[in-house]
Amino acid sequence: MRRGVFLTGLLGVVLTGLNMCGSAHGGPLQPLATFTDGVAFSADAVSGFFGGNLRVDTTAANILPSPNTQDVTVKAAYLYNVTVVGSSPVTTLASLNGNTVTLDLLSGTDPAGLNLQTYRADVTSIVSPLINGKPGITALPAELISTNPESNGLALVVVFASPGLDPSQSVAILDGGQSGPTPQTSTFGLANPLASPFSAVLSLGISFGQQGGGGPHFCGTASLTQFSVVDVNGQRLTSCAGGSDDGDFITVGGVGDSTDNPDPSCQAGPPPPGKPACSTLDDELYGISSFLKQGDTQVQLTLSNISGMTPLLGDDSIFLGILQLTGASPPCVSCDEVTPRVPGPATLVLLGTGLLALIAARRLFRRR
Repeated sequence: MRRGVFLTGLLGVVLTGLNMCGSAHGGPLQPLATFTDGVAFSADAVSGFFGGNLRVDTTAANILPSPNTQDVTVKAAYLYNVTVVGSSPVTTLASLNGNTVTLDLLSGTDPAGLNLQTYRADVTSIVSPLINGKPGITALPAELISTNPESNGLALVVVFASPGLDPSQSVAILDGGQSGPTPQTSTFGLANPLASPFSAVLSLGISFGQQGGGGPHFCGTASLTQFSVVDVNGQRLTSCAGGSDDGDFITVGGVGDSTDNPDPSCQAGPPPPGKPACSTLDDELYGISSFLKQGDTQVQLTLSNISGMTPLLGDDSIFLGILQLTGASPPCVSCDEVTPRVPGPATLVLLGTGLLALIAARRLFRRR
């Protein structure tokens, strides 16, 4: 058994990079699970303050060569609550389709100085009866029950199988909380070298980001300049990941989003002096096939949050990474495994009244 590896098929997860001892920043993202043998994913998010409908799309037209039209079976479903400031209780409560859900705090997810935390619950038993069968889009009402700590948003990830999907397609999920200007790397390891033809889609979930307004955000146009940069296998994918596309302070690449990639050189906010303005859309869903090549044995993500509302904090939290990979390589028959990380307590971060007032002002601004 190799430490730090979770492999069950073509796709697995290896963790590398910087995780500085004593740092106030969490990360890198940790492995949750890998699913193989013809699977796809759906991801969506809603506001933590207002709640809303979390959509599950099992046609997956935006991430498949053609829409899935055959029966589906849910393999797993995870509900997330991403929070800011306040205390760090071991659990928080939410409602999903009328069912009360207890979400557990993930250990080591207190990036920046804002006590940004990630809570997760396995909700497969709730989602499966509602989704199993013919494909389509299903809306599941969701809202917070716990009021402390304050929620940035709820997110739902569903992995499903269908005979209509490529049998070599795998999905791997990372989660936790990564923030701060120090680049940190998480690596999806491949059980076999990548063989053509192949396709790859990456989704990121980010909380406490703000780039002005709701809905899909345009890099290079917002007055508020919170953003994260993402490299894939050493190449810049985006320089403006983040924002509040799906709620007050949350964005997740998934339902309704496009795999078209932004201009990697275009950052959020006004252009630097003497440089022309740029404008490109980033919805945290990316097609990354062009970043890979035949024979690759890993897909490496390097993440850093170099901006922030407060100096030096880098206060966006990248709490979720999903990779969907199709390759002609056969699935691994016998691969090493490691038990996925389990939820645990995190360190309580005390904040001054000035910072709390600043956050409250941002909330008030968003509600107007």
